[in-house]
Amino acid sequence: MTIKPACKADLKALCEIENEAFDKNSYALSCKNFLYHIGKNQLFISKIDDKIAGYILLLTRKKSSKARIYSIAVKKEFQQQGIGKKLLEESFAWTKKSGKKAVSLEVNAANFSAVKLYEKAGFVKIKILANYYPDGANAIRMEKLLTK
Repeated sequence: MTIKPACKADLKALCEIENEAFDKNSYALSCKNFLYHIGKNQLFISKIDDKIAGYILLLTRKKSSKARIYSIAVKKEFQQQGIGKKLLEESFAWTKKSGKKAVSLEVNAANFSAVKLYEKAGFVKIKILANYYPDGANAIRMEKLLTK
């Protein structure tokens, strides 16, 4: 498996993963959203045998001391193979290198497998966000402090 920054040639595969992972009517990123983020923010892909298996999108602000994981997804056929963990590790390394001290995210409170993955990666629950998603689902804000 390799992890690298996404490029325009990855757009179709990114959109396919997104549509498989998220409900289009709730909070999925569009192909136009991905195109915007390629080259502007940290959008990393994981590849296995020349197939894009997953991605992670980080957002940062110049004055903030942390990065935010905006979205992460792994194609169903590649789940349970440690790809999400590797993408998280890449985001931690990039965040440290950029001088940030923490990584935060919001996750659907009903997505127990994702919450478990984040807790194993060292995230702690900070706050419940009621009716966070367009469909009314609650989210959990989580954060991981990065050590030097």
